[in-house]
Amino acid sequence: MPLPDDPVEKPSPRRTTLLVGIGIAAVAGALSWADIPYLSAFLRLVLLGSGVLLLLWLLWRGLRVFLWKVGRRLAFSYFLIGVLPIPMVLLLLGFVAYLLAGFFLGHVFRDAVDDLQGEMELLARGRAAALVRHGAAPASPVPGISFVDYRNGRRVGDDRRLPATWPAWTAARQPHGEATYREPESRFFARPDGTLTLAAAAAQDGWGTVAVYTGHLGREISRRAGLWIEVDPPGQQDSDVVQLQIWDRRIPLQRLQTQLEDPEGEKFLKRLSRGERFWDDAMLSWGEISGPLYDLASGRQLSEFVVASLRATPRNVSGHLFTGSAVDASTWLAVLLLSLLLLNVYCVATVMAVFMIFGLSRAVNRLSRGTTAVRQGDFSVRIPVRRKDQVGDLQRSFNEMAGDLETLVASATQKELLDKELALARDLQKSLLPTDLPAPDRIEIATLFEPSAALGGDYFDVLRLSERELAVIIADVSGHGLSTGLRMAMIKAAFTILIEETQDPEQILRRLDTVVRTRGEKRFFVTATLSLLDLATGSLRLTNAGHPPTYLVRRGEAEEILLPGSALGGLGRAYGKRTLQLEPGDVLVWLSDGLIEATDAAGEPFSYEGVARALTDGTNPGGLSAFEIRDRLLAAVARHTGGTPPDDDRTLVVMRWKG
Repeated sequence: MPLPDDPVEKPSPRRTTLLVGIGIAAVAGALSWADIPYLSAFLRLVLLGSGVLLLLWLLWRGLRVFLWKVGRRLAFSYFLIGVLPIPMVLLLLGFVAYLLAGFFLGHVFRDAVDDLQGEMELLARGRAAALVRHGAAPASPVPGISFVDYRNGRRVGDDRRLPATWPAWTAARQPHGEATYREPESRFFARPDGTLTLAAAAAQDGWGTVAVYTGHLGREISRRAGLWIEVDPPGQQDSDVVQLQIWDRRIPLQRLQTQLEDPEGEKFLKRLSRGERFWDDAMLSWGEISGPLYDLASGRQLSEFVVASLRATPRNVSGHLFTGSAVDASTWLAVLLLSLLLLNVYCVATVMAVFMIFGLSRAVNRLSRGTTAVRQGDFSVRIPVRRKDQVGDLQRSFNEMAGDLETLVASATQKELLDKELALARDLQKSLLPTDLPAPDRIEIATLFEPSAALGGDYFDVLRLSERELAVIIADVSGHGLSTGLRMAMIKAAFTILIEETQDPEQILRRLDTVVRTRGEKRFFVTATLSLLDLATGSLRLTNAGHPPTYLVRRGEAEEILLPGSALGGLGRAYGKRTLQLEPGDVLVWLSDGLIEATDAAGEPFSYEGVARALTDGTNPGGLSAFEIRDRLLAAVARHTGGTPPDDDRTLVVMRWKG
């Protein structure tokens, strides 16, 4: 049993779904074999459908996994586009050729039937003409054809195969005294024994003759057509042919048998063959519709059509198609050349596709390995570029990107180190500023130090020199940044040492000027104001070295104490001096030029007048603490600038004399 603090592994949603699906399938399978009426059949159907869907899903997942690599996807695409269509087109062409061969065989069959029908028609006409001229038929018999004569519509002779009166279904009618003829029409007739035959009739001047074919009809038509033909009696159509049924009509299409029923058919086809494997195989089978079919004795229509089964070899078809054609050797040579040209184009396309597949897959694999290395943090990886196409441009872009990332990461690392160093320097600079301000009963001090950069060039300090004397200094080093911050630290250190040696403000500033001038680096300037306050008497000695004025707020009015003097490190060593006697409630404000020169959106500075106005407007400053006065001045500056970040360091010291 796991403890309460031990992590418990939670099953993933996919695993939970799989377990639930297996459970449901098991329950459904058990119920499907329970022989519950309707429910079992329904569950079996559901399981079958689920199995099919699962199989399709597995196939889809397998296909996605297989096609994840670009090389496999390109190869599979080329297989679908460039390889698979060829056997499919060949299969389609073979099927179309088979259909065309079947249609052609049907045409040959009809020509053979029409040829036999026309021959019988001509014989019937000749016999009818002989009867008109001589009153008797010629004695020479025709093999395979018998004749039945009619005089004035009555049968002459005892042949009972035809009716006693002139058949009304014949192709020729018997008008009074005229002879009319019609084109032969493919009509089949059924003899009393069920075999099929053809008949033709002719009439002239009261005489008529009907010719009936008495031989084996299928073999005769086969001989004339040059292919094997079997004309099926009506009773065999359902078992030997494929039939298409449209509403109430059935249309036979093709025999399904692969072996010839009549042995004479094998012999017949062998006589026409040369024994070659493909060209002499009886592989072409077709069903042809002809008719209609009539009863020879009564003339009654037995069927709307008759199905003839046609069997032939490719040699039979090619012999009928190309025998006596005008296609010469040059034509076949042109066909061969076109075929070779097409083959060459396909081979070139195949070679190009293979090179493209391998080239692209190798390029993509290199890009994939490169991006994996970059993702893992190795920005030094580069891809060898040998291609001069879009993929090569992509590889070069990747190398440039990796190089830029490497440079950027190195710069970011250096910047991070520099930021850490600046943070340490900033903390060190803040440590140089006074944090434990003296708080005697007679004064109240509020300060502000806001650098515009990581390190500021402003400096202020409040030092307790003795029990009754306090020193306040505010300074501004020219420039910004790290060098300015270091110079500020130097001024701080020098001032701390000098204030312990002497308490003469002018002498301290002169010695600080010497420190600034003796630096071997680039020339810089420092403005400063040093104030010494006697805590017992309220006497304040101000000494200014080019710094902005000090403000004295007394009884609601602000006085700008402007003491012209030379900046430290500048021209001259003349400093402005003044001694003030403070009264209870007086407020002294020392500030740097960053507050005075703070600009608004239009570029207008806050100005000295703005400082004086902010110190005197509103509530009487004499009733406010030093912190409230500081906050009021800062709020006025923020309203003027609209809250924009400062462009220069801002330093402020506010002291309220309680008296």
